[in-house]
Amino acid sequence: MTAEAERPVYLLLGNVTTDLTPDGSTFGGTAYYSGRAAAALGYRVVVATRLPRGAARRLAAEVPEIDWRAGPARAAATFSNIYLPEGRTQLVHARAPRLRAAEVEGLAREAEIVHLGPILRETGPAVVKAVAGRGFVALTGQGLLRRVDERGHVRVDLPRSAGHAFGGADVSVLSTEDLAGDVETAKTLLARSRVGVLTDGAGAMEAHEGGRWLRFPVVERPIRNPTGTGDVFAAVLFSAYRATGDLRESLRVSAAAAARWISEPKPEPFHLLAEPGAAGEL
Repeated sequence: MTAEAERPVYLLLGNVTTDLTPDGSTFGGTAYYSGRAAAALGYRVVVATRLPRGAARRLAAEVPEIDWRAGPARAAATFSNIYLPEGRTQLVHARAPRLRAAEVEGLAREAEIVHLGPILRETGPAVVKAVAGRGFVALTGQGLLRRVDERGHVRVDLPRSAGHAFGGADVSVLSTEDLAGDVETAKTLLARSRVGVLTDGAGAMEAHEGGRWLRFPVVERPIRNPTGTGDVFAAVLFSAYRATGDLRESLRVSAAAAARWISEPKPEPFHLLAEPGAAGEL
């Protein structure tokens, strides 16, 4: 057996996006940032996504360390992020198709961590059902709680199926931004998972395990590199908790990773996450 085959598999389910920025087009989304973070941590990362053929080829050439399983799509999910003092505004310029349960069932069988990371409801109830009970299931929930209005703006929405996804997750993560500051609803959803973590930017995190909630402080850092911070945090959290089962320690290392990321002046500083040792040994 090769060293590559011996590495634990981190399976990510969600559409890689094309993000429009003042400096040009870049790849993005939870599948992209959490996937690259998991690869930096030492996992063999497999990502099931939907992309046009040309974009899939560019992505594979740009990030060859990840096994990109890109299904067909006429367009990539295309977003722009506008950061203002009062918060972030997101615009959707194009949508990609949903993933299919048949595309992910086989992949989930060999994964140590199955991470549901939708950007815009592309992991529907059939996909959630297909991975339920498949080892360790993790959820970044923001993409389940979104709709797009007539002007292309991302708005908060709460579909009935979202509760089932949180209920099937071993660990789930939300930010207060994901529900426009509705902390009560966020905590209700997170409480359906065995472990749930609510982040609040530079504010203290709240997390529960087995119904008991705790607060965990965050060290504020200069914000130089905001995009992808939550996805990096989530991947490190899921990896650490899977390895240790220690929630406080997992929050510590994931908060530290997010702080290093957000304060780094260079974009996409995945080298900051690389640690000696096997995946999960942080």
